[in-house]
Amino acid sequence: MTITPASYTLETLGFDPSWQGSAIRAAFTLNGTLDDFTLARVSAVHRTRCELLTCERGELVKLSAPLRPVENDYGEEEYPVVGDWVLAQPIPGTGGETHPAEHKPLAILPRRSYLTRPSATRESADQPVAANVDMLCIVEPCFPEPSIGRVERYTALAHASGVQVALILTKGDLVTAEQLAGYQESLGNGVDAVLTVCTDNGYDPAPVAELVAGRTAAFLGRSGAGKSTLVNALLNPGVDPREDSQEYQVQVTSTVRDADGKGRHTTTSRQMIVLPGAEGSSEGDSTNAKSSSGTVLIDTPGVRALAATSDSAAIDETFDDVSSYASSCRYSDCSHGSEPGCAVQQALADGSLDPERFERYRRMIAESARLRLRSQEREYRQSNRAFTKANKAGRRTLMSIKGRAN
Repeated sequence: MTITPASYTLETLGFDPSWQGSAIRAAFTLNGTLDDFTLARVSAVHRTRCELLTCERGELVKLSAPLRPVENDYGEEEYPVVGDWVLAQPIPGTGGETHPAEHKPLAILPRRSYLTRPSATRESADQPVAANVDMLCIVEPCFPEPSIGRVERYTALAHASGVQVALILTKGDLVTAEQLAGYQESLGNGVDAVLTVCTDNGYDPAPVAELVAGRTAAFLGRSGAGKSTLVNALLNPGVDPREDSQEYQVQVTSTVRDADGKGRHTTTSRQMIVLPGAEGSSEGDSTNAKSSSGTVLIDTPGVRALAATSDSAAIDETFDDVSSYASSCRYSDCSHGSEPGCAVQQALADGSLDPERFERYRRMIAESARLRLRSQEREYRQSNRAFTKANKAGRRTLMSIKGRAN
């Protein structure tokens, strides 16, 4: 499949010169040169297949590939995720005149960032969200009332991945000006930027477009927050993204319930979407020109339950006011309970620290510790199973050498 609304290059997909060296090294590891492989970016991952995007002769080309473990920069095998840069080769016997050959990813280039979402269940491991993300955009609706705890958890995820984080408040026209100002102030702790998107002004995407210009931005939020509607607005400036016309709906959207403002899952998988080039934009429109070069959007399914990150340092960074007080405690291992000389308890007593915020911090830290312990137990079981399997294989080989039956 070829998409041809403008002239595309790899830079349109977020490629820059620093990736070149990584690609050359990966090709050398595969006993070839860069010309022997197709350099592509993973745009979608499904149950058994993934989609790749690359550029050929100024056109954006979509390739299909089987989903298989691929060797990363550390020599370990793992599955590609949305946002990965990969080296791939055509699979012999596939393709034809009307569609390109299927490709097999052979190497994953070193990731600059890796965004994962802790599972809310006891058994599951962390779920990958995207790779090589520059900014995490938390999309939170003003109606129903936004959740400060959810925003803090998303912010901690961004800090754990080392990416910038922005808060985009949607449906701002459904609350009063006083409520909106309060949300902007209370929810803005720890984020790099706070924006508000309202439907009464035609869903003008210009402020968000300027925010994500030249970056790979992942949109996360609960169902019905307006992530896909916002993506559609960024792809079609000047067109109301609520229009039912399929011409303007790159991402499928649906209405929310009038009773409580909650939505349904319409985005079922993570999708990477490339903003079209700015070659056709006017010289006076600096916003469009800026936002079109190398701007990549990753739309994700709505999240119903979100666990805390296992990175306690990222939680401390999110709650920098709490950690600042904690650094002044008399004891370095202070639990901020009844210990003497606790600066956190002193801040709570004199009103310098919000008790509800501190309680959310304590819950996240406790949950983070449980997740780390659960992860260590899971790794131990996996290691033990691998050792048992290797031990049995070794005994069978030894018996075979000795001429004994299994």
